[in-house]
Amino acid sequence: TRLVSDWSSDVCSSDLNHDLIRNLKARASWSTSFGRPGLAELRPNETVNEAAQTLTINNPSLLPQMAKNWDASLEYYFEPVGVISASWFRKTIRDYIVRGINQGTVAAGNDNGFNGEYQGFTLLTSANAGTATVEGWEFSYQQQFTFLPGLLKGLGASANYTLLETHGDFGGVASRGTDEVPGFVPRTANYGLTWRHRHFSARAAINYVGRYLTNFTATGSGRNLYRFSRQIVNVGVGYHLRSWLNLTLDVSNLFNEPEAFYRGIPDQMQSTNIPGTTITVGMNGRF
Repeated sequence: TRLVSDWSSDVCSSDLNHDLIRNLKARASWSTSFGRPGLAELRPNETVNEAAQTLTINNPSLLPQMAKNWDASLEYYFEPVGVISASWFRKTIRDYIVRGINQGTVAAGNDNGFNGEYQGFTLLTSANAGTATVEGWEFSYQQQFTFLPGLLKGLGASANYTLLETHGDFGGVASRGTDEVPGFVPRTANYGLTWRHRHFSARAAINYVGRYLTNFTATGSGRNLYRFSRQIVNVGVGYHLRSWLNLTLDVSNLFNEPEAFYRGIPDQMQSTNIPGTTITVGMNGRF
């Protein structure tokens, strides 16, 4: 068993590790953390969107988001070169940064603060206005198949699956849950295969992102905008030409998976974006 604590003016943490049985390790930790807004958000500036008729004003007074975090996990290590783990985590955030806060419209006249421009545009800004709690589970698996014969000895596999839930006021007057928070993705997963043999390497990966809300309408859930679940396949190959030079070929979104949106219910299609497949040829060198 090992207990480690660290305390400083801004961040503190405490970690506990314990070997339950051979190859099975338990971990638990508590910590505080903070996340500063981006420098671009703190610089006094305004961004105009002519199409949407909006004027976004930066807020240089934004404070960092502060969080208290709980984490716990079980990890089982097995031969040859493999691990399976299950983790639980909970994060409570205060001074949550809320973006896109509506502050009314730009008035008419030369003294409207914008030299008479942008009359009728919607004013948007950011503020530390809310609280939020995020908790979830993550399951992962990783293994190298070094016990296989011949060319198969270079195979490796990995997978992870994450489930998230959230609630809080997020800067509003009412509490919101998982399906009412724009941009919050409740389900994600990644699966991958790798292979290496002498100078050659290959990889294939599947990325899954579950259905999630992109725009929330407080007046009625029938107008909420959702993105359908999406599964993207990426593949790549590499060749180690020299000790310092590597050639790569990567194909992103191999099957040209579309990005589709709906309002309220899946039958009410909003739009579909077909991004295409991207092929990238690269050369990496170390000098």
